[in-house]
Amino acid sequence: MKTLFKIILCFMIVLFNYSCGQSSKSSETQTIQLNGKTYTLKEGINASKVQLNKKPEPKVIFHKIDDTQRNMVMGYQPMPSDWKYLDKQDKDGVYIKGPNNVKVFMPKFDFFVYSQLPGYNQMSSEMGQQVKPLKSVEQLVKEEFVPLFGKEGARLLKQYHLPKLKAYDENYDQLMFKSVPQQKSFEAYATEWEAKDDNKFLFIIRQNITYTQEACYWGYTLNALESPKQYFETAKNNYLYTLENTKYNPQWRHACYMEDAQKSAQAGKLHQQRMANLRAEGQAIIERGKSHSAMVDRNHKRFMDAHLERQTVSTGGTNYQVDAGSNVYWINSNGEYIPTNDFNFDPNLDPNLNSQTWTKGTNNN
Repeated sequence: MKTLFKIILCFMIVLFNYSCGQSSKSSETQTIQLNGKTYTLKEGINASKVQLNKKPEPKVIFHKIDDTQRNMVMGYQPMPSDWKYLDKQDKDGVYIKGPNNVKVFMPKFDFFVYSQLPGYNQMSSEMGQQVKPLKSVEQLVKEEFVPLFGKEGARLLKQYHLPKLKAYDENYDQLMFKSVPQQKSFEAYATEWEAKDDNKFLFIIRQNITYTQEACYWGYTLNALESPKQYFETAKNNYLYTLENTKYNPQWRHACYMEDAQKSAQAGKLHQQRMANLRAEGQAIIERGKSHSAMVDRNHKRFMDAHLERQTVSTGGTNYQVDAGSNVYWINSNGEYIPTNDFNFDPNLDPNLNSQTWTKGTNNN
């Protein structure tokens, strides 16, 4: 308070001397330094209009997200212009950094299944799925996150629902492929924490639940941000805006839809139709989460393509970009390819692959 009073008093004295003793120079522009700040006195301006030079606020820019696996633009994320994507995540999982030591962590995913049918949970476990009864977001925070973060000295400050982000996830799901009718629900829940070093954390739980006749498939995405407490509110609001306003490429979403539809159709040929679709749907949910996690890890590496060696392969008059290094490439009608160095290999003769037609490509470079 004393420092603030001293600054105001000195500033008033400077203005008084300027207006009384320097009136003959009012047509000039003058710059003064006071307590490390720059003040500019312009022509015709009086003491009440002295302006402080301020740094302009960062703009919001849209960052392109590339799906290098499909060679498509996945979508665009709005970010403050002074937030930067790292070429790769650091050892702590940070992949975006902002000014004032603001950090955004790579999203984490977890998926589970649980059924009341005898033997179904054991079968799911043998298929590599995690078996766990459904928990609400509130239960997850109380029973799992509070004990876990408490071991690190973090203290839960508050928790609240995010209806706008929940609606965003619901709308996104409308264009996803579904092999059977299903009952789905979503939740978006924010938790704020204070760490031992006085930094604050934001953890967002984005839960999704799918009910089928056989089981409940559920899981969540965990988005996380860390910031010094004095910058936390601004950083939190910026991050929520990014998550709630990410724009996905409709062509990319259509490609994902067709891939899921094809996988479901192939599964139906191998198993009894009804049971196969149910199991495939549950597996698709888990695989989609794993695939999305790996994709996010790849897609947020700027200039990724500049560091990859690629070559062009053509078949049927169409060119495809493939990873270099193989002697032979077999390509199907969806643009998927199988690289091999075995000139005698033919996927059309493989019973695991011959449900579709594979054509040998011609290397152009």
